Amino acid sequence: MAINIPDALRPGRFVPIRREETDGQLKLDDNVWGWGANLGLLYEIDAGTRLGLTWSSQVDLDFSAAANFSNLGQLGTALQDAGLLNGTLDLGIKVPQQVMGSIFTQVNDRWAVLGSVGWQQWSRFGQIELGIDDTNNPTSLTTDLDFKDTWHFAAGAQYRLSDPWLLNFGIAYDTGFQDSSDVSPLLPVNSAWRFGVGAQQQLSKTAFWGVAAEYLYGGTLDTSLQSTLPVALGGRGDLDGSYNTVGDLHLAAYYNWTF
Repeated sequence: MAINIPDALRPGRFVPIRREETDGQLKLDDNVWGWGANLGLLYEIDAGTRLGLTWSSQVDLDFSAAANFSNLGQLGTALQDAGLLNGTLDLGIKVPQQVMGSIFTQVNDRWAVLGSVGWQQWSRFGQIELGIDDTNNPTSLTTDLDFKDTWHFAAGAQYRLSDPWLLNFGIAYDTGFQDSSDVSPLLPVNSAWRFGVGAQQQLSKTAFWGVAAEYLYGGTLDTSLQSTLPVALGGRGDLDGSYNTVGDLHLAAYYNWTF
C-alpha cells in the first residue's frame, strides 16, 4: 500500500502556522439627554434694517455605560485583578456655548445683504471627564485636549428672483480650534471656509419651502503625535501625516409652516 505524503509534511520541511489575532476592543452603549437654553433679541432700526443677537448655553452630556471588553487576552486578567474589567465608565462632554450677532439690510426690492459674527467656547469642549465606578478603588480624571475658542465670520446676499422665489448665497470663515500643525486624528477638522447657495419658494402667507447646499473646505491638515513610551513598554509609536484637501458637501431641504 502506497501513501502519498505532501512535500510540506516530509521530514526536514518547515511548515509555518499562521495565527490570527484580533486587537482588544472596548464597546460602550448609552443614550443621554442634555438640556440647554437659547435666547435671542431682535432690534429693528428701520423698515429695512434689523439687528439680531442670540445666545446658546452650554449643554452637559454625562454618559454612563458598562464597559464591554473583548479579545483582551492577558490584559483582561490584569484588568480583572485591578477591579477595572466590570466597572462602569462615566464620560462627560460639554457642548460649547455660543454667541452670534447678525445684521440684515434690504437694499432695494430685489437685493438684501446679511452679515454675522459669532463666538464658540470650544476650549470647554476639549475638557473631557472620564471616571470608573463600581470598583474597589473608584477613579476619575479630566483630560484637556487644549482646544481653543473659535470665531465665525459670514457675509451673504438675497436676490428676489420673482414674487414667490428667493435666492440665497454667501460665504463664511471659521477659525481653528486646534493647533494648525498638530491636528488630532480624533477630530480631523479645523479652520474652514464655507460656501453656500439656496432657493426658497413662498407658498402662502404662512408656508414656504426651500433647498440649500453648502461646501466646506478645510485645506490640508497636518497631524503629529509623538509617543512618550517605547512600543515595548506599551507605547503606540509615533504618528506623522496629513489630511489632504479636506472638504464636505451638505445638502438640505426644509419646509416651514406658521399658525
